[in-house]
Amino acid sequence: MTHIRTWADPHPEVFEVFRQSPIEWPCEQIATSLSSVFQPTVVKGPDQELFTAGTEGQIFYSQDSGRNWTLLAEAPPLAPGLPEGLTSMSCGINGIGVTESGTLLLVWGMAANDGGDYGENRDDESYHTFAWMTRSEDRGHTWQATEPFDPSPYDVIGDQTTPVQLRDGRLIVPLIVQAWARPGKAVAQNEDIIRSFIFSSDDDGRSWSRFSRFTDHSPEPNLLELPSGEIVASIRYQRSKAPEDPPELATDARLYSGTGSPTDVGCQLFQHTAFSSSTDGGKTWATPKIVTGSAQQSGSILRLSDETLILTFGRYGQRFMLSYDSGRTWSRSVYQLYRCGQYARSVVLDDDTVVTVHDSRETWRLRGQRLRCYDNSPVPEGEDVDSWGSGRLGVLRWKVPSRKMVERDGFFTPREARNLEASD
Repeated sequence: MTHIRTWADPHPEVFEVFRQSPIEWPCEQIATSLSSVFQPTVVKGPDQELFTAGTEGQIFYSQDSGRNWTLLAEAPPLAPGLPEGLTSMSCGINGIGVTESGTLLLVWGMAANDGGDYGENRDDESYHTFAWMTRSEDRGHTWQATEPFDPSPYDVIGDQTTPVQLRDGRLIVPLIVQAWARPGKAVAQNEDIIRSFIFSSDDDGRSWSRFSRFTDHSPEPNLLELPSGEIVASIRYQRSKAPEDPPELATDARLYSGTGSPTDVGCQLFQHTAFSSSTDGGKTWATPKIVTGSAQQSGSILRLSDETLILTFGRYGQRFMLSYDSGRTWSRSVYQLYRCGQYARSVVLDDDTVVTVHDSRETWRLRGQRLRCYDNSPVPEGEDVDSWGSGRLGVLRWKVPSRKMVERDGFFTPREARNLEASD
């Protein structure tokens, strides 16, 4: 007898972990007045100085381990010229990096179209997105722009990305690419897939070239090089239901926030954090393994001084898991840091303190209804609370539980992300 298949069917070990309530874990919560922060990233400079950025070009920094933040500079976009006939719709920062020499790197993104009133319709044939980098060698006083990243034949999106410097001095940065946005060209359904390319630089970020790619359905990679030379990544594994999937295949209706039925082609089956790795310097990547449950995404991968790996991720709040074997197995315990805010990134200080920066949204939407992140209660119409897409910078400072405590609940081995097949 055919039964309803969900994401959890081929991943029972993940389902079992996330069936349990997360463990509330203490952290220092710091609310700032710094605004225009959406999908923030954070990096650590050569002297333990921390940097993050607002979407409109503001660079904020902290010299006291994330407790206090100050405006360092306001960077100009220095946007390259648009193709003829296109008009800018939006422009903003999608990520920040800092090199060992102290050079600041900003990833910018722009969306454009022919000026028509299409709203958010990305099926418009003129819709076009691209990204470039600006860099400063003098702490934001002066800036230079790179040439736009070349993702041909796709368009590139820089959502929540962080340039990383490897031990050999090379810089790499992952960027989302998608086929929706070639000017004057409609998108075939089989090309409507989110991919991520990795670009590299050998000259301190002055120029960039395409280096490698992740598997399909792998946006928002966050990269970390281990002492062994292996590069590990947390990714947002996201796949829509495809025509070749069995008709009875269903997403979790409780989390489905679009229109129509969760069994319809095109609805989101997967929006999970997955783990991948590369043993050849980022040229090729292992098939991602699903580590978290549905809608638990935007992960950061971190390493403590004793080689413990931390995976932080969002689920209308901030959570984390731990691994003691370079990501092969993960803790069955899931720890809850904070119940509001979604997108976040984290860094580790020299004393193994973790600093997490996040947006400040207090609500989320389920099937058109606005709910409070903290307790999922409905928000009365007209009440003024930070909603989807709003952002003041929020900061969390915390340390992980002891290994002895984590080991009490044991560990699980995640399975590879793969297409599902009908079963009887």
